[in-house]
Amino acid sequence: MNLIERYIFKRAGTAALMTLGSLAGVVWIIQALRELDVFTTKGQTILAYLALTTLAIPMLLLAVIPIALLLATIFAVNTMNANSELVVVNASGASNWVLVKPLIVLALLCSLFTGLVGHFVSPWSLLSLKVFTTQMRADLVSVLVREGQFSKIEDGLIFHVARREAGGVLSGIVISDEREPDKSVIFTASKGYVQRQDDGAFLLLRDGEIQQRATDTGNLTVIKYDSYVFDLSTFTRKIKLGNLRPKERTTPELLNPDPNDPYYKERPGLYRSQIHERFSEMLWPFAYVMVMLAFIGQARSSRQNYGSAIGAGMLIVTALRGTAFSAVSAIKGDEAIVWLVYALPLVGIAGGTWFLATNRPVALPKAMQERIDRAGASFRRAVNELVGKYFDWRRRLIGARA
Repeated sequence: MNLIERYIFKRAGTAALMTLGSLAGVVWIIQALRELDVFTTKGQTILAYLALTTLAIPMLLLAVIPIALLLATIFAVNTMNANSELVVVNASGASNWVLVKPLIVLALLCSLFTGLVGHFVSPWSLLSLKVFTTQMRADLVSVLVREGQFSKIEDGLIFHVARREAGGVLSGIVISDEREPDKSVIFTASKGYVQRQDDGAFLLLRDGEIQQRATDTGNLTVIKYDSYVFDLSTFTRKIKLGNLRPKERTTPELLNPDPNDPYYKERPGLYRSQIHERFSEMLWPFAYVMVMLAFIGQARSSRQNYGSAIGAGMLIVTALRGTAFSAVSAIKGDEAIVWLVYALPLVGIAGGTWFLATNRPVALPKAMQERIDRAGASFRRAVNELVGKYFDWRRRLIGARA
């Protein structure tokens, strides 16, 4: 790439990384807030909480990466047009490919990254998330024992935990064990925490006592202890992952499924849909770039028309993408429609390439453009009126207080 192309690539690449980071951060915050009860009420450690919220990110990145590239393309080209840099590039005799080449390279990088995430990283993360959550559900202390409540584990066995503290520490523990008919035992402890080993799980109790009462005589025996181990292995449920869904399998596994897999026997269409969705996702970064460049890749003198071109380009991209989502869902039941999943992004790529090669900027029909411009002008006037009324109200409020 020459100097101009490297300049465009750097600007668009920086914008893409910043947008991707921002969108990924927002997605992670939403996921973290949804799983906040894992840390606050289920006694899990902060590391478990971070793992649970982070493992879902790769799947969400598949939707975020093309959007980040689209916004970065709009930002880079719009900034160059606003600074008259596109005019200078065109006046120098450079072709449209000076602008297209660095953005296509950026789209290629996004496509490869999307393929890596979609084919391998996302299935691994979803499978790890499934294993992690299954292990959490198998932990009776995390699932059944509720802070400040008496929880029945099984007939004759009741747990009570006064508080859950940071790091999974339990305080104010009371265990009532009446499973044996000839005696009842009550364990109390000021502190306790769960230890997990290969051969099972154990509740380590600290600073407490054991009250054992014989049912027939009523004799009470009290034993104080500094440390006592309560075996949880017999109560901990066995981990059962169940059948893996197609999205939890890597692409090589989807291409060579086990013919005896009950999930594959019942829903072979989901395997087919997942395979074609992953491969078609790698085409969309190119489609996003080429469609937007067909609309905004030419220098324009009217900011209003340029804004309309951006809106029209995003409208076309949204229409193509929405149709693609429907096509992916449709091939679950009809394999004959597979071609449409690939045709939609290829149409966007081919159409954008043709307009750029012939040096023809895409424009909406004149009547539609005029309506959009009038609607935009009306919207801006309405916003300005609301802003003016707000500031008038603020000035009156400040004057009344003075």
